[in-house]
Amino acid sequence: MEEKQGLVGLVFRVLILVLSVTYTPCRAEVTEPEKLTVALYPYVPEARDLFFKLESAFEETHPGINVDLVEKHPGQQSKKPVPLSEDYYKGGLLQIEADIYEIDTVLLGDMVQSGKISPLELPEREFLPEARSAVQFDGKTWGVPHWVCGNFLFYEKGDSAIEHANSWQELAAAFQSGGSLVVDFKGTSTLGEWYLTSLTSLDGDLKSVLEQLRSSELSKPAVEAMQTLLQLCPAGYCRSEDLHNRTGYYARMFARGKVRAYIGYSETIHYGLQEISDNCGPTDGCRTPDQIAVRALPPRSPQGRSVGWTDALAISANLTDKKRQLAEDFIKLATSWDSYVMVLNPDWPAAPRYLLPPYIADSQKPALDPPLYQAFYKAFGSRVILTADGLNKALRDRGKVLDCQLASERGDRSLKGKCP
Repeated sequence: MEEKQGLVGLVFRVLILVLSVTYTPCRAEVTEPEKLTVALYPYVPEARDLFFKLESAFEETHPGINVDLVEKHPGQQSKKPVPLSEDYYKGGLLQIEADIYEIDTVLLGDMVQSGKISPLELPEREFLPEARSAVQFDGKTWGVPHWVCGNFLFYEKGDSAIEHANSWQELAAAFQSGGSLVVDFKGTSTLGEWYLTSLTSLDGDLKSVLEQLRSSELSKPAVEAMQTLLQLCPAGYCRSEDLHNRTGYYARMFARGKVRAYIGYSETIHYGLQEISDNCGPTDGCRTPDQIAVRALPPRSPQGRSVGWTDALAISANLTDKKRQLAEDFIKLATSWDSYVMVLNPDWPAAPRYLLPPYIADSQKPALDPPLYQAFYKAFGSRVILTADGLNKALRDRGKVLDCQLASERGDRSLKGKCP
């Protein structure tokens, strides 16, 4: 009897083993979330935090969609990925593969001609006219303006000589009473942008500016105008490769009260304000945030104008209808006023980013909280914003030549062996 029971038990155990091997229970099919990839402009303060805020807001209203930030592309010389922040203007943006691209419009023509993006329609927004024009190429609209930027002059409230200077010459004269000015005159793209700034400060006519920019001969008056500003820099600054690569260095220098004035993009003052918040004590001589004033850089001549730039969100030419709709939805969210309020009103202890939405001043409510925005919009005014075929190459080519022409003034060792 015991043997029979043992045999039955053995057979039962064998059956259980066979069933456990051959039977797979039904499971609910796991669906991978659909991915939307975004390559944002990499040179904004706290770029990842800005993206994560937009990502969370979008995914909350689009269940099942995963938004990914694309920050690198495969290297051409090696298998090591290259960060977009290292070569955005040197071909990196063209190497990135994404569903949505944020494009500095100096690169718009290159992106269009490469076939990477497709035309789109602008959402109903009160965009600045210059920003609307900047996203046009060959009679079509290729992007939705996301930010505008340009150089501004930062100084201390109550400094009337700087506040009322009406030309670069008057600005230079203001410093005869003392103090110095810092501005970054290093980097190929940076110098190309400054050359364009100098050209337009002399003559704001777009056709004339483009002709001069594309000429292989540098404009002597434009170079002399740049030298005017460079002469106001303290020795060792403004033409330093090392300081150029330390993001926000000159803004921090101004914030600490080491110089009388500073020229830079609106968003760069973020680094100065963060320096005040994080590192300045009562006896350090730092400026307080409410001591900082901002204005436009005055023109070099009565015909001159200021230069502006536009970053725009564009859609890949390779998307299916469904994916394209998702991309359009993301762009509408990113350029909505609610999103600007979300990413530009800072959470303590972060300093304001001071990025500029591309909208007509006072057209949006509620107003942004950081106090300098009203002054920034007044100072932005009506600027020259160019979009043209080969614009990025022209700027970089002029920047390379300028780097050598301006080097002798500062004895820049980073150019050793690079200049004739």
